[in-house]
Amino acid sequence: MSDASDPANQLLQLLQSAMTGQLKLAVFSGPTPAAHPQIRVDVRPVMLRGNTALQFAARTATQEFHSNLNPDQALTQLQQLADGRFRNIRILTTSGETQATAGKNGRWKIHRQRSSSTLPPTTTETSGPDNPPSNLTAPIPQHDRCRNYLIPAGQPCPFLIHTGVMTADGTVRNSHSRKFRQINRFLEFIHDVVDALPPDRTLNVVDFGCGKSYLTFATQHLLSHMLQRNCRITGLDRRQDVVTTCQKIVADLQLPGLRFQTGEISGFTPESPPDLVISLHACDTATDDALAQAVQWQASVVLAVPCCQHEMHMLLQHSPLAPVTDFGITRERFCALATDALRAALMTAAGYTVQLLEFIDMEHTPKNVLLRCVRRTSAETSNSRAAALQKARALRQTLNLPPLRLERLLFPDSPATPAAEVCP
Repeated sequence: MSDASDPANQLLQLLQSAMTGQLKLAVFSGPTPAAHPQIRVDVRPVMLRGNTALQFAARTATQEFHSNLNPDQALTQLQQLADGRFRNIRILTTSGETQATAGKNGRWKIHRQRSSSTLPPTTTETSGPDNPPSNLTAPIPQHDRCRNYLIPAGQPCPFLIHTGVMTADGTVRNSHSRKFRQINRFLEFIHDVVDALPPDRTLNVVDFGCGKSYLTFATQHLLSHMLQRNCRITGLDRRQDVVTTCQKIVADLQLPGLRFQTGEISGFTPESPPDLVISLHACDTATDDALAQAVQWQASVVLAVPCCQHEMHMLLQHSPLAPVTDFGITRERFCALATDALRAALMTAAGYTVQLLEFIDMEHTPKNVLLRCVRRTSAETSNSRAAALQKARALRQTLNLPPLRLERLLFPDSPATPAAEVCP
């Protein structure tokens, strides 16, 4: 006879009960080797020709596959996903939210939170990658109904209320709808790699150039509130006015482990080496300073959204890629993409697994490329890291460029391209 108090049995019972029409969304993330090649699976209810089904959206590193299963098939699939394939499971139902995290010993830690919303879920008549199902939360603006967010609309979230994104009843303000989507998108990037962070101690996080700190507060909310992790987070910015505003919000909400201070990336000395380094929209080579600092600290995860990449643009004198670089707009975009590609290769050579991801839609800003770097813990041959470095050097040498800032910081012995080739 099974032990009802066993967390694994509790999780299976929860998945079974969710099949009775209570389920809004289930997210399986933090894949184990048994999940390969899947890195995340989202499950949501849909209506197909008048019958209830569950849609499974399985994501790999390069693709997403959809399947619609009847309740019996879906329950079998849910049980398989919860049986050692993933370490994190988030289940959102009409009655609340459950976060399950697998420990090193294989036992599940389960945290439940009752929902403040009593509104019933909605469903969609069609489904698929070209016609995604509606969001199964409280009513929200039309353009947000196709997504299920880690922080759902319609449920009050204290830091979003204090920063003006939400009203007191949880309604997302129309003027902040883009910011709301950006925050949730950012949290997905962290949530997908949370297993790469140290599991058995307080997490140390630093956010370089935090600005108004929407995403700093969001990171604290995800780690402390949703994942129940102890963490120390430092938001660093050079502007005293925004730091003062953020410090007041921390005091008002009494957020543990979160602090803000003024300063520059180059002069920042943490109390303990950060596990997670964030650098969003740091101008030009400030992104390179943040990446190099993260490598020096051996940070487990680095998230960076570069901005204003001028270094290559200024050095690219006689390009072999004309007419791509003959026109201002194409030259600027090419230099931005090439710089980010070089950064990805150099971070790979420094011992990280790197992804270049779309942060938010291009319609909002062209500065939407996010570098997600996860430090490799398995044995890595020196040949593979050397190959990544060689690719980076081959690209810049093709462009007749000297080592750019990140290469100089990470690999100071890099051979320089002859000056005569750069500026004939």
